[in-house]
Amino acid sequence: MYRKILFFSLILLISFSYGESFLTFEALLPLLQKAPLWQIYQAQYENAIQSYHLAQATFKPQINAQGGYSYSKDLAEIKTGNLSINYSQVLLPFGKAGIQLESSYIDLEQAKNNLKSNFQNLYYQFTQYFYNIYLAQEKLRILEESYKLAKKQREVAEKQFKDRVISEITLFDYRQREKLSEISLNSARNNLEISYKALENFLGVKLERIPVKFYVSFEPFNEKAEDLLNILYNENLTIKNARLSLEKANLSIKEARLPSWVLSLNGIYNSGNSSYNISFDTQNYAISFGFKQNLGESQLSSSDTWKFSFSFSIPILDGGSKNTSLKRAEISVRQAEINFENTKREVELNFWKTYYNLLQ
Repeated sequence: MYRKILFFSLILLISFSYGESFLTFEALLPLLQKAPLWQIYQAQYENAIQSYHLAQATFKPQINAQGGYSYSKDLAEIKTGNLSINYSQVLLPFGKAGIQLESSYIDLEQAKNNLKSNFQNLYYQFTQYFYNIYLAQEKLRILEESYKLAKKQREVAEKQFKDRVISEITLFDYRQREKLSEISLNSARNNLEISYKALENFLGVKLERIPVKFYVSFEPFNEKAEDLLNILYNENLTIKNARLSLEKANLSIKEARLPSWVLSLNGIYNSGNSSYNISFDTQNYAISFGFKQNLGESQLSSSDTWKFSFSFSIPILDGGSKNTSLKRAEISVRQAEINFENTKREVELNFWKTYYNLLQ
């Protein structure tokens, strides 16, 4: 009973300090966001943001300008310059561009969840590294006391041997205990240094070799499993990412089912040195406008002319590529569904393990 009371007392409050200077968990915690691993995770998230912005840019107006100059001399000297401006924009999200935007958004959400999950893992690792220093420090303190005791016992034994109270074998035994205690003490010092270096490598900073002060607060655990399970299914990052992977797999079916036919409309109007054109296609549901102006002597058209064209293309034989793509997409969806269900079961199993451990 006494040991249990002592154990829980240590959990309720652990606070040791050596001298006036010491390392604390709270003081080092801000360094976590400067750790090398965190910088890598942050860069991965920034890359996902840029990929999403790139997909968004497809739906924003695109304007290009182009200028040219040509010179030729045959029977007469001809100098020609031209200036053209083109405007294009995706109007509807029904084509490949729309699917790519949805896919990029899912990637961004997964990257956001991964960033949160990675930070949690970093926090747990940081806690473990810091606590390892504390344990190594406490072990060193205990072994220092043990070494002092072994040294004192050896000194007493030498005096007793001198007074012929104990035998030489007994004296040798005390000397051996002191030596083993000294070896353990040196090993504990090395372990403490290794613990400091492990945290330094993790944070990417140099730490002072001063003792740590560690404070732990404890509150009784009385949450209901039903309430926690509702939070688990809605907020767990692993489940969220598995659900997003399933949504992305469904997009592959949506892309595989896009119509194979393409409808294109084009219109051109020429007047003197000016030319105007408009086009629209159903591949990306994009519309574009163009204007071209000749700056030289030659004219694009001697009179006002209109021209409209319409084209429709559809594959008659594709070697079965569309059916194969659709089949692959359906398999991907099935795999994502299985992975989603397995992920939910694994997360729930880990939940129950942790829950009962907390109750105990």
